[in-house]
Amino acid sequence: MSALFRQRSVTFAVAFAFGLVGGACGADKEVAPEPVAPAMQQCRTFDQLMPRFVRAISTGRTENLKTVVENQLLKTTREDEPPPINDVLRIIFATLNALASKPPEPGGTKDDYCAPASAPPPLNLANEVCEMRRAIDVLVHQGKGLDAIGVIEPQLQGIIDYMTGSGTSADKTPHYEVAAAFSNLCSNTMVCRLSNGLDLIIAFTDYANTAPGRRLVQNLNTLGTRPSLTAFLAPQNLTEDGFVAISRALIPAVQGADPQALQNAFDQLPLSAELKADLGPIVEDLKLILQTPSLIEPTRKALNCLTVSDRNSDIVRMLYRLAIRDMRPEFGITRLSQVFRQIQDVDQRGSLIFLANTLAKAVRSDEIAIASAATTCKTLLSTSVPAGQAQSNAQLALPVVAELLRNGLVQEAICAIDTLLFGCSGGAQPACR
Repeated sequence: MSALFRQRSVTFAVAFAFGLVGGACGADKEVAPEPVAPAMQQCRTFDQLMPRFVRAISTGRTENLKTVVENQLLKTTREDEPPPINDVLRIIFATLNALASKPPEPGGTKDDYCAPASAPPPLNLANEVCEMRRAIDVLVHQGKGLDAIGVIEPQLQGIIDYMTGSGTSADKTPHYEVAAAFSNLCSNTMVCRLSNGLDLIIAFTDYANTAPGRRLVQNLNTLGTRPSLTAFLAPQNLTEDGFVAISRALIPAVQGADPQALQNAFDQLPLSAELKADLGPIVEDLKLILQTPSLIEPTRKALNCLTVSDRNSDIVRMLYRLAIRDMRPEFGITRLSQVFRQIQDVDQRGSLIFLANTLAKAVRSDEIAIASAATTCKTLLSTSVPAGQAQSNAQLALPVVAELLRNGLVQEAICAIDTLLFGCSGGAQPACR
């Protein structure tokens, strides 16, 4: 890969980010024309790559999101302090620029920045930008991971539809209490800090490359195929209150970092002997985690934040209703297990874990940007009604996001990424379906 790819990567990030912000802030109200199919060798314009997104902007359907962005995220109370969304964009561009400025990886040259795809260096010697390109090439450009990536869109859709009581949600009652819980999770307080979540990602991605970590992954894969678990996770066998009770029993045991307390809590759960036997290896894996300080410390902090931010277990109740009560396949244990195994089969090199670890460490190094990201998240999901607004930020922004998702935003974005990184004349583009 040459310097052209690095330039394309940063250019695309800038264009796409400003496209989203610009879309939120409104645009010309004229309806965008239907895109014309391009010639085989002619790359499509942004309007043609993301027609439904552009149409939503041009017809003013993003006006409510514009209100939140302009009134809450593009303003600051201090002249020497940039608006929070500025810092979020800054860390994205700064991270990409820092990674793209590194020297070529082993096997690469000044002109061919990355090693040949047929002979990549070991992950510990790989250049992050090169590894990102290799991962996107396999998962998206070659289409080998599109089914796994495709589960993200219906999951996001399900969660936001549940909160807004719209779209595909079986429950048409809005549940903005879940948005409030997520907003609390983003609070930059002594109990809840976004940096704790990044520490958790770093710790678990490091752990995944150890023998106990690989064993945990294998045991989780095996558990996902057990009939005892799928039978237990059925609405006739597990009530919502029972699901909440299990979470409330296990969370304190993990927070206490006491292996014996975890075993005692597990032994007291109302589970069949078969299911307890199938869960046994996972419990043993968790006991090891409880005795690993680099893992248990960020885990304890994350659970403390969850407990304080969601005292009524609204997030847990939402997961029960989507996965068990409504039996949405994208939240089902069988589907998730299949997706996880597919990603493992496609990404045997471990590029995704490597990239998650690298990006989390890069973002973790910028405390100011972390605080701004937390402020942005908390503001967008806030259920308090600001002065001068008739509705809360969550009530204004989330229905817009839900509509964009229903109109295929994720799929269009994946197609746009593929085209802008790999061009349009390199053969089939499975992501652009």
